Amino acid sequence: MKKDTIEIENDQEREARMKKKQRRRLKARRFWDRLAGFIIVTVLVVGCGFLGLEYVILKGPSPALRDLFINTMDETRRFRFVPQIFLTAEELDALHTKKKMETDIATDTELITIAANTQTETTEGEPLETGPHADAYGLVDEDGDGIIFTEVKGNGYKGYMTVILDPKRVFVGMPDSYGGVGLTLEQLCQKYGAIGGINAGGFKDDGGGGLGGMPEGLTIVDGVCYNQNAGATEGFAGLDQNGVLHVGFYSYDDCVANGIVHAVSFGPILISNGVPTDPEYLTSSVNPRTAIAQRGDGAIIMLVIDGRQVHSIGATYQDMVDLLLSYGAVNACNMDGGSSTVMYYEGRYVNSCSAENGQPRPLPNAFLFK
Repeated sequence: MKKDTIEIENDQEREARMKKKQRRRLKARRFWDRLAGFIIVTVLVVGCGFLGLEYVILKGPSPALRDLFINTMDETRRFRFVPQIFLTAEELDALHTKKKMETDIATDTELITIAANTQTETTEGEPLETGPHADAYGLVDEDGDGIIFTEVKGNGYKGYMTVILDPKRVFVGMPDSYGGVGLTLEQLCQKYGAIGGINAGGFKDDGGGGLGGMPEGLTIVDGVCYNQNAGATEGFAGLDQNGVLHVGFYSYDDCVANGIVHAVSFGPILISNGVPTDPEYLTSSVNPRTAIAQRGDGAIIMLVIDGRQVHSIGATYQDMVDLLLSYGAVNACNMDGGSSTVMYYEGRYVNSCSAENGQPRPLPNAFLFK
């Protein structure tokens, strides 16, 4: 009898424990169901809010805001589909139509006078002992090595600028295998023993692999021409044997005639012979940007602007023009931007790469300096 009583009590205890576990499971399930419901509702609300905002931007009263939004999405490859939600292909084609820049731009080399005091080394290869001094634009070569590095800021963007006083220290570098796999900017600097540099021209990526080894347009490295028959599609930036930066739409024959020894193709042209490009040719969005320019004293300006990030949403072409003019640029050309925008200096990347994985991508070429 006592044994039966014990067995009954044990059964009751097991049943109580099972009910307790069931209540805990039910409570946990309710919690996760509510959380999932909250997330789904939040996503729907945010999504509807975004769609509503997009509709207002695309169909609203501000053509400038509409064009800025469309260009921003268009320049960001993974979001190119977004404007297609409310606009037809015909409407987008009409909005993408913009006036083409004149292609007969020719660089007036007389506007560039290479400064006589650009020597930074003695005949023995040692750095010259020179004190810091501010140039005409308020920039100071603190250590007298002929390189000035500084941060730049504007309305909604932050970037970095390197000024190389002797333009003959600047050159184009490329990977070992033309048309194969590209190299990161750090790897290109290591290959050529360069102190730093910026990304330069664009690359063909038909398969979407992002190998970065096949440059788009005419490319010249140390006097050797690649893509000879390609020409410059959106623009061209090249250095001749005297260190003068040429911008425009050069063919191979133009390069030979002007003694171009280092060059890449990209664009648009931002400044030519001291004259900024008409804004009607510079329709753009706010995105990461890269540019190369030259002052009247021959100094080369390398500029990158961070974008698609909290601290810097990016810059327009016009932002680049205004900034470069304020630092004395006579000629300037936009380089490949977006997640390609990088600057490397003294052993590190100085800007924040906007690539999805945060890692600098392989490049087909770069403007470097020793």
